[in-house]
Amino acid sequence: MFDAEIAATLLNRWDSKGAHPEYRSPLDLLQEGRLHFKRDAGDIQARDFATDGCLRIECLTFADGSRALRVADAKEQNAWSRWTAAEPA
Repeated sequence: MFDAEIAATLLNRWDSKGAHPEYRSPLDLLQEGRLHFKRDAGDIQARDFATDGCLRIECLTFADGSRALRVADAKEQNAWSRWTAAEPA
């Protein structure tokens, strides 16, 4: 099992349970579990600017090369997809 699979499971459970006052963010939970990762986030705009297709992306890259990512419509503040895991290339 890759680190991203573990992280995606934990993060999806976190999101489904609501507020957790003991942690500032779900990434604190991963760090406490000694999962080492790098976080990247940004927006992607469709090439056809006539369409309003901007997406927000958040990606965690782990020491084993696996990744966990999620996407959201840039217009929606908290409408993120579930986390999904990607195996290393």
